[in-house]
Amino acid sequence: MWIDQLEKIAPVRSSGESRLFVVEPRSEEEFRNVVNLIRSNGLKAHVIGTGENGIGEPVTADVYISTRRYVGISESSDSDLYVKVKSGTVFLDLLKNLERNGMWIPFWHEGTVGGFASINRPFHYSLFHGYPRDWLLGARIVTGLGEVINSGSRTPKFSSGYKIWKAMSGALGKLGIYLEHIIRVIPKPEEIFVAEIASEKVNDAIMKGASGITVFMVEKELWTAWFMGHSRFIRKVSEEYRQAEIPQCEGERITSVINSRGEEAESVRRLKAKCIVSFYGTGYSRVYNGDEVSELRKQGFKVIGEKGCRAECIPQPSQSFLLLKRALDPEGIFL
Repeated sequence: MWIDQLEKIAPVRSSGESRLFVVEPRSEEEFRNVVNLIRSNGLKAHVIGTGENGIGEPVTADVYISTRRYVGISESSDSDLYVKVKSGTVFLDLLKNLERNGMWIPFWHEGTVGGFASINRPFHYSLFHGYPRDWLLGARIVTGLGEVINSGSRTPKFSSGYKIWKAMSGALGKLGIYLEHIIRVIPKPEEIFVAEIASEKVNDAIMKGASGITVFMVEKELWTAWFMGHSRFIRKVSEEYRQAEIPQCEGERITSVINSRGEEAESVRRLKAKCIVSFYGTGYSRVYNGDEVSELRKQGFKVIGEKGCRAECIPQPSQSFLLLKRALDPEGIFL
């Protein structure tokens, strides 16, 4: 049986009665051999990291390929501002390691580095710092054909060529497996200050150096500006603005709403929800315990069911995604 062959390649664990098989490759060769075995047996696979940040409806696969044993920093350079790290490394562990040398990546993700890239979710500083894919300089990838591709480099290059490692960011592991990432890093700011601002003063805050604007809608709207930098700069900012108290948003159902950049708060303001967080300038809002995905789509919203969604959580794939799928995973082994 194929499971016996799989166990000879890499460690496999199952969840008992459900017979859910999770394989945990420890090397590039094991990843490649696992994919080739899955492909030759006509099986379906789903890529996971910690397994705690799944997006969309539950996936039923023959094999779940975990990156959790493929960890570690391979290379880093404070002078050239990059780090090369294996995809199973916990993102917060990477941040702690970088912090020892005063370096930083301006995002927060409670999962693996591979999940950070695959989900591609913005953060409070994304008005200035963009999305995770903007910080990916390159990656090493296993395709659905069992081929290893090295894409990108240690330094930013401005070319018209197709950037496969960036195209895979946000694809939720459906195009291939990230093995290793080259990620841009920057010096960690001395201090971060979150200011409460008036909605009509957004441009003023940006002109004064805010790296991000986040709008929280709980019982009322709270507009916040996120400043970072040297202590002297933060001290000056704190004299002008009141420090904001950031609400903690949680929910059994979380939905992403995608809209025009700069219109995040306006577009979701009429929604009923326990909490809404809009990242100004990103085109992205998170809705906690709001309406079901189907109801939001009826209202004309472009949405993604992140958590607590059972069906049709992910929008229909774009033509560019389908072209990449045919090129990187023509047999459709990755779900």
